Amino acid sequence: MAVNYDIALMQNDLQIRDGDFLISESDEQHIMDTINAFPGWWKENPPDGVGVFSYLNSAGQQQQLQRAIKLNLVSDGYTVTNPSVQIGNDGQLTINPNATKD
Repeated sequence: MAVNYDIALMQNDLQIRDGDFLISESDEQHIMDTINAFPGWWKENPPDGVGVFSYLNSAGQQQQLQRAIKLNLVSDGYTVTNPSVQIGNDGQLTINPNATKD
């Protein structure tokens, strides 16, 4: 498996050290970006994106969200096994995509 690298982000903020961008492994960031993005956000691939924020405060949508995560990540070349989505009593959304790059 080849490791992918990109400009490092932390909480969607660029990481800079000694006046230069940091580079880090990017698979985890790419998965997070795909889950957060709404379809149409990426000009290069308009259908890409789950739009997780549209699922907040909507009970009973876990299976649909799991399916959307799996479809989007598989189309990006990840192997996804049983993504886990849980919504806590306080509305906190916990996602474990269980995705690995081939």
